[in-house]
Amino acid sequence: MLRAGAAVATGLALRPHLAAAQEAESGFDADVGLDPGHSRVDVGASGDGVGEFQHTLDVTLRIKPLLEAAGVRVNLSRADHAPLSEMSHRDPTERTRIEQEARIAAVGRARVYVSVHFNALGDRRVGGTETYYNADNFGAESWRLAGALQDGVVAAIRAYGYATPDRGVKEDLRAGKPYGHFFSLRGGMPSALVEGLFLSNPTEAALLTDDGVREAIARGYVGGILEYFAASGLPLETP
Repeated sequence: MLRAGAAVATGLALRPHLAAAQEAESGFDADVGLDPGHSRVDVGASGDGVGEFQHTLDVTLRIKPLLEAAGVRVNLSRADHAPLSEMSHRDPTERTRIEQEARIAAVGRARVYVSVHFNALGDRRVGGTETYYNADNFGAESWRLAGALQDGVVAAIRAYGYATPDRGVKEDLRAGKPYGHFFSLRGGMPSALVEGLFLSNPTEAALLTDDGVREAIARGYVGGILEYFAASGLPLETP
């Protein structure tokens, strides 16, 4: 049985207990702000004829109903392929920063912010799964969220049948990632960014055209998020 699937089932069981165990903290617009990386303007990586922006939205739209079934309120930063900003600034770093600020604003005040991405490198042999956080932004909580997501996504992909290399949890600045979409890790809430597989790796790019792989990855995210909330003892704000 898929470990992440078990975590989803556990989340369903935890829902009334989490709500009853603690008084819900008021003022949050959502439990999870979910960000499908990139857009049709900023396509991200590509592989096997599919852009990263397409895969990230597909996976995000699978994550959302699974989380909602477990009692987790979800706001999306985007629900189609359009960017949220004009993407017209001449400086690419500033253009990305503006877009990421718009995405963070779009989800409102969330307990956590999770950004869905896929990876690319010049070396087509490199593959695997890795997750980033920013130590200056709710460092301990962001690290725990990143760890839960990394474990969940790796376990789900492996359970599906692909032995994805576990590339671990990384602090973005130390890993040389201070710019680009990593602005999404600076939104004033515990945040993590998962690079599910490498679109620059032909094997992994082909795998991602499999509907079942994308579903497994989505369940991995769900398992990680539910694990984080359960370990944190945070009450879910049920409608």
